[in-house]
Amino acid sequence: ELREAFDIHAGYLLDKIDVFNAAGDRLVGKLLEKGPFEIPDEGVPSMKLMEYHLNLTFEYELATPPEFITFRHDITDPNFTRPSEVSLTVKQAGSEAVYGANMKGLTPETVRFDWENPLSKTATGEELAQWFERQRDETLGLTNYGGVYTFIYVTPFETRQEVLIPIGILASEIRIAQADPYYLEVEEQTAALESIRGFFSSAAPLTINGQVVPPRFDRIDFGGLDIRDFAMQREPKRVSVANGRVGVIMSYPTRKLPDSVDATWLRFNDKFFRDVDVVAFTPGKTDRKQFSIFLADNSWHWANPGLPELPEVVAVNTDSDATRPATTSLPLVSFACTGIALLILTGSLLRRFRIKKIIWFLIPLAIAAAATWTLRTDVRLPGSQPATLASDRAADVFDQLIKNMFRSFDYSSEEDIYDSLSASTSGPLLKEVYLKMRKSLEIKEQGGAIATIDKIEIVSGEISKQPASSTAGAMPLTSPGFAWRCKWNLTGTVEHWGHIHQRTNSYDAIFNVQNIDGEWKFTDYETLNEKQGPVTFGPRKM
Repeated sequence: ELREAFDIHAGYLLDKIDVFNAAGDRLVGKLLEKGPFEIPDEGVPSMKLMEYHLNLTFEYELATPPEFITFRHDITDPNFTRPSEVSLTVKQAGSEAVYGANMKGLTPETVRFDWENPLSKTATGEELAQWFERQRDETLGLTNYGGVYTFIYVTPFETRQEVLIPIGILASEIRIAQADPYYLEVEEQTAALESIRGFFSSAAPLTINGQVVPPRFDRIDFGGLDIRDFAMQREPKRVSVANGRVGVIMSYPTRKLPDSVDATWLRFNDKFFRDVDVVAFTPGKTDRKQFSIFLADNSWHWANPGLPELPEVVAVNTDSDATRPATTSLPLVSFACTGIALLILTGSLLRRFRIKKIIWFLIPLAIAAAATWTLRTDVRLPGSQPATLASDRAADVFDQLIKNMFRSFDYSSEEDIYDSLSASTSGPLLKEVYLKMRKSLEIKEQGGAIATIDKIEIVSGEISKQPASSTAGAMPLTSPGFAWRCKWNLTGTVEHWGHIHQRTNSYDAIFNVQNIDGEWKFTDYETLNEKQGPVTFGPRKM
């Protein structure tokens, strides 16, 4: 009976132990070898069965060296109170890295392999540290493929909560319909979105300044084991239920840095979902915590230590003496006295009066004209326009306006961005600048996410003889307005799930600057050249 059970058990293990590749495809194995099984002729007492072992070798063929292999077992009897456990040890050929885990039923364990730079048996302590650091960089720091991560970001204009959760764990809390037990099709992913939103709205509430704030769901992505499925936006595709993951990004816009933020986790289950690893990024600080079914307090709290608010965007007022029309200084009183004297003299000659009769009028007027010659009055020249600003003053005005423009994009809502932009732009350019700058700050690989501006480097700037002329309906440039050509570099970042995407763009553009109701504003903007740099990404260093 034991020898017959040996053969039956080999087939049972092939059926109950699942091996998946990175795409989630279940690999088909075959029995390669059975180890010796010496059984006494009289059989074995049942109480001594644990002293005997069955040694079986299975083989799973792979076309290429795998980056990921996922293991899962379903060796369980629903009528048995104690769950079955499988001790898993994974050894990569040519490497000294060994992975071990105690697998519980239907809980996947994923192992990542490094075939290009395997860990050497003779590795020194420094080489070992470098190997682990390289693994961390390549996986963006997310090495627990079966774990649940949540990242919390507190910024001046937005608080954000991002969750990375295995599909299997999520499916233990909400119903996700699927036709194939091993895969989740794109249509099935779409159908599950509403349930996912409902789950996270109640499972992970966030409180800002003492008020529970409903989340805005920016993204819900389905991906595989490779974190680059989430680091770089990809087209929706079929994912594996065994080793697929869901990334959820929830944002909570604010007008300023909050006074306090509180996060908690309310839903666990004893079978699959027992804990959540929490990483919180706040200004100047990083916190780590774990929420767990075994803890009475599953909350995280941040209080503003008194950080100053970022300065508001304010209008750039015109300088009155720099914008007045061109004038000249004239002795108007002296001219008036001289004019009156000439009129009296002309009238007397026409009427043939003797000079003696009018001399007593001409002498006082001559004295008054001479005395008031130095009394000058500024007079606007006929047809003159306000004087153009000096180059240094124009540079100062432009510098303030360009900072205001980019500062506006610190806000997260469209309404707030528009309100802030109105302090530096006017007329139809307001919408034009919003659309152009938003497009230039988009990182398409992140689904069009708008980068946060980290650095603005002005390369060069000068008054341009040729004004900008690209915005439909823009007012023509008139004095004291000026056109300014500027070249600058802009570095922006998008951060998700603890890793940073960064890109530096280079610009060459002409701006028209004009006096609008006592305030300097951009009225036209023409891009001469724009060069987008490559997107780099990596884990945030703690």
